Amino acid sequence: MARKSLKNSKPAASPLDKMQELLGPLVSEASRAAIFLDLDGTLAPIVPRPADVAVPPAVARLVRKLQHNYLAVTVVSGRPATEAKRIAGNSDLAYIGNHGFETMLPGRAVVLCQSAQPYVAKVRELVEYARGLPEMIDSGIWLEDKNVTLSFHFRSASDQGEALALIKDKFFAKIETLGLQVHEGRKVVEVRPPVNIDKGVAVGQLADRLGVKMMLYAGDDTTDIDAFKELRKRKRRKGVIAVSVGVISEEMPPGLPRYADLLVERVSGVETMLQILAGEEL
Repeated sequence: MARKSLKNSKPAASPLDKMQELLGPLVSEASRAAIFLDLDGTLAPIVPRPADVAVPPAVARLVRKLQHNYLAVTVVSGRPATEAKRIAGNSDLAYIGNHGFETMLPGRAVVLCQSAQPYVAKVRELVEYARGLPEMIDSGIWLEDKNVTLSFHFRSASDQGEALALIKDKFFAKIETLGLQVHEGRKVVEVRPPVNIDKGVAVGQLADRLGVKMMLYAGDDTTDIDAFKELRKRKRRKGVIAVSVGVISEEMPPGLPRYADLLVERVSGVETMLQILAGEEL
């Protein structure tokens, strides 16, 4: 039996009335609520070259509006916090970067997770090793050096299967020898320290720091499921309101809808969600 394509089997976006129902409590008590937003694929469309990503002006405007109404608005990204800040173009937001290994509050410097610091030298060794391999030159693989983590992007490769096979063949043994961990995402292989840090842990830590019991997280990728799980766990606590919003795409991870309270279609759906949160008429 032929497998159904994701295009034919992906779930439908949540109806508008359900979105308004679940987001309503956050809107009515915005000054007590925290909003956490993934960057690539959520606030900004996925593009062939990650360096070319940009947040649409309409989305950027809504984020600025939210930051004036809500207790906190935080961009959560696999990119370094400073890079996420550059792309978002907003110095007044908090940023969680490198999948949780970095935190940068407004007006503050980036803080690197202390338990990850001993692994920076090992990541540096892997970077130099990768840059020295002649097979990488014409592979179509873009090496993203993020200091404490490293990403192999193969979206632009002419043969993505071949590029992924090259990454596994040339790097997985070396990564294991260095004591680092592999995490696979949408057309990317992430290498990180073996530390109990992910987007969910980082979001939970910042939520505790803020003392919030009302929160929303929106994301589109495998790494965002960790944050969805954190919000689901918190939702079991008395008085906590937590809403997870999954972004539908052709490359949506199969497990993402299972953990999402709401589903929206691409960045345009995220824009609608932000309009509701901002109290604007649709």
